[in-house]
Amino acid sequence: MKMKTLLLPLSALMLTFSFCGSNDDPEPEVVKPPVVTPDPDPSDNEHIKRGYTLNSSMQGTAALVGKDHKAINTHMLPLGWNYTESPNISENDHNTAPHSHTVYDAVLGQYVFQLTLHVEKVVDGDRGALVDRQRNEVKSQADKRQWDKMNGNWDEWQVLEWKFKIPKSFQPSSSFTHIHQLKAFEGNNSLPLITITLRANSNGKNRRVQVIYTGDAGSSSKKTLVDNIALEQFEDEWVQVIQEAHFADKGFYRVKAVRLSDKKVLIDHTEENISMWHSGAISIRNKFGIYRSFGKPLSETDGVVTNGIKDEDIYLADFKVYEKNTNSAPEPHYLD
Repeated sequence: MKMKTLLLPLSALMLTFSFCGSNDDPEPEVVKPPVVTPDPDPSDNEHIKRGYTLNSSMQGTAALVGKDHKAINTHMLPLGWNYTESPNISENDHNTAPHSHTVYDAVLGQYVFQLTLHVEKVVDGDRGALVDRQRNEVKSQADKRQWDKMNGNWDEWQVLEWKFKIPKSFQPSSSFTHIHQLKAFEGNNSLPLITITLRANSNGKNRRVQVIYTGDAGSSSKKTLVDNIALEQFEDEWVQVIQEAHFADKGFYRVKAVRLSDKKVLIDHTEENISMWHSGAISIRNKFGIYRSFGKPLSETDGVVTNGIKDEDIYLADFKVYEKNTNSAPEPHYLD
């Protein structure tokens, strides 16, 4: 099946793309399904025409197959990401079981990351904290000057692109199940600026995708930008996400999600003249994976969880970060 390149208006965004693994990586023999072979993709050229520079890209590799979370983190570090928010990092969590794998995906024809959270029998926590949270996330680095280019600094424009897949019958928590966050580094960072989250009603029904914005004022400035996108449209499908933002008080935000199998646009939402900053932040970093609530503090569960959730996986691939109007030496910026 041949993928057609998706063109967006020059003033809006960019192309979707597929980013295949190294020709040197051994690939297991696959019969079904067939590999998606994209047309030659000029997306980088389109970004360059719009003033963007590709700062980093990342995907899985055959060398990581069978390797643990430490090896995955070692792979990510030189590329500007890290994998330090995993249940494997704390003795208080379910650290005897793997929560990350690198697997070959026949549809994309490359190696991808698989992140897992458990609730059955043994419950994963949030980096050892016995709270009503579970976390398994990849995030951009923010604590070294060399990685300022990975994050949204004041007055910069940034484009993030990545792919994700969730399995059939994925059950979101009735509270929250975040799969992506834009979150302030330092400053007012208690709540994410932007969240892509999966939701369900208390009875487990109305499974849907939301995009949520939370301004500097916190909960009082929170609003749902996108809602009621049926989760069934995403299940067992690779989805390309393209996100563009201008990190300023009167900023810009756009998110587009395209299902690769049939090129259906599942989400396309733009906000103009929106505050894209949290006061005192040095930068806005990006996070991907699963961060969810399971009903009550881990210390009180006795192996029983609420919110209807179960063991889940998310698959991630083809991370890219572009920027323009570069702020190469960011400092804390405060809003009036």
